[in-house]
Amino acid sequence: MMAEKDFLEDKKRALKKLEKAWSENKVDGRILPILNMINNSEEYYTSSSCSGRVVLLEIPQIGDKKRARFLGKWHRNITTDEITSAVKKAKIGLLWLLAQSPILHIVANKTETADKMVKIANASGFKNSGLKSTGRRTVVEVCSTERLDAPIGRDGALFCDEEYLQLLVDIANEVMKRSILKLRRFEEKLKKCLSTHKTTQ
Repeated sequence: MMAEKDFLEDKKRALKKLEKAWSENKVDGRILPILNMINNSEEYYTSSSCSGRVVLLEIPQIGDKKRARFLGKWHRNITTDEITSAVKKAKIGLLWLLAQSPILHIVANKTETADKMVKIANASGFKNSGLKSTGRRTVVEVCSTERLDAPIGRDGALFCDEEYLQLLVDIANEVMKRSILKLRRFEEKLKKCLSTHKTTQ
């Protein structure tokens, strides 16, 4: 179990990073109320988060993350026109359309409070949530099952016709819709479960 002093020092550093990311417009405003609620509790702080997104990614070779390029990134519903427009920036490699549900990493001050957070997440629909790591830090990964990973082209050219691209866009937007609903449920359950643990940072 993490010592209280270490937990508080790590939390202070994490909050400074979040404040910096917010000032640089790198935090989705939709998830900020949830982050603030967690970070205002005595038992937790957030180390990283994403509210869910749709991404058009160019990968020169499978597994080559270092040279992968984001051609488009949206934290909302998208259109086929936005995808075809983003594809024009492609150069060399496979084009992947990804829809990713929310993911949060929450550090708990002890195993018992980590278990409580996992239960809150599961009850909110984030069925893939669980303990990510234990040792010096006890981290809860809040995540769900909905996602889309589809190769749609290579070297700047699309493989799929308009009808299939529209299908993929519809699926991606459904992932985003379900993500928003789950985040709302998660926020409501956090309000009830963390209301007695708020403190001033």
